[in-house]
Amino acid sequence: MPYQFPSDIQKSVQAQIASGEFETDDEVLREALATLASRQRGLQQLRQMVADADGDIAAGRVGSFDPEKTKRAVRERLKQQGIVD
Repeated sequence: MPYQFPSDIQKSVQAQIASGEFETDDEVLREALATLASRQRGLQQLRQMVADADGDIAAGRVGSFDPEKTKRAVRERLKQQGIVD
């Protein structure tokens, strides 16, 4: 399916090819679409988590919330994943 990209997008595609990261327009487009699909999956998972949490709240399945404990747990998880030092 031949498609003519708008000039600003074509410049971005050509810059990606010039960087050596990709060899063809098709490779750039495939990667862009794969990234978009991944983002959409992540957003859908987040929406489901929010819906699940709303259901728990509505059903009274909640406990106390300690923001400092939560921050520590998040920081520890990020450290374990190598995201922060």
